[in-house]
Amino acid sequence: VSALRLAEKGYKVLVIEKGKRYRTEDFPKTNWNLRKYIWMPRIFLYGIQCITLLKDVFIMHGTGVGGGSLVYANTLLIPPNEAFEGGNWPGLGWKEKLAPFYEKAKQMLGAVPAEHEGETDKLLKDCADYMGRGNTYHKVDVGVYFGKAGETADDPYFDGKGPARSGCTLCGGCMVGCRFNAKNTLDKNYLYLAEKLGVEILPEQEVQDIRVLK
Repeated sequence: VSALRLAEKGYKVLVIEKGKRYRTEDFPKTNWNLRKYIWMPRIFLYGIQCITLLKDVFIMHGTGVGGGSLVYANTLLIPPNEAFEGGNWPGLGWKEKLAPFYEKAKQMLGAVPAEHEGETDKLLKDCADYMGRGNTYHKVDVGVYFGKAGETADDPYFDGKGPARSGCTLCGGCMVGCRFNAKNTLDKNYLYLAEKLGVEILPEQEVQDIRVLK
């Protein structure tokens, strides 16, 4: 996000990413393909899913050009009112202040209500009904291009400035990397547009220290 916005203001930007740059066909078919799925360089695994263990938290995050967007489940949720009314948010009207930025992010990420409703969704709805909370069930917004399944179309999001996309096939492989060019990962929006403005992306590099050169 920062790379694109800084480039739009005329800044010269370099993005350094320790993971690889992936093409659609590079992603594994299954998470059992550890070489392509797990990031654990100590045992020569250079995939998209990094696992970090800290004292009180277990973190799963992405590696690769596009970061966590390569491996997340596409869900794009705006926090409910209760989240903004909690003690962690001082009463400064954050919901209203952040609303336009949530909308901008949804537009950039192509967020739309999930079109498919599977058995697990129906079970969730049944549970909500059983608990008397059926009114809280709704389809979640996802960052997916729901064009004609498997059919390539010109950029549907940025007036032709973005890459061609293909319709979701409902394969369910979102969290191992989309092999069908339907998932709206950052390399297909923010980073793609940033590169067109001159931003340089340097994959497979990691910063250990920054020194000022006179």
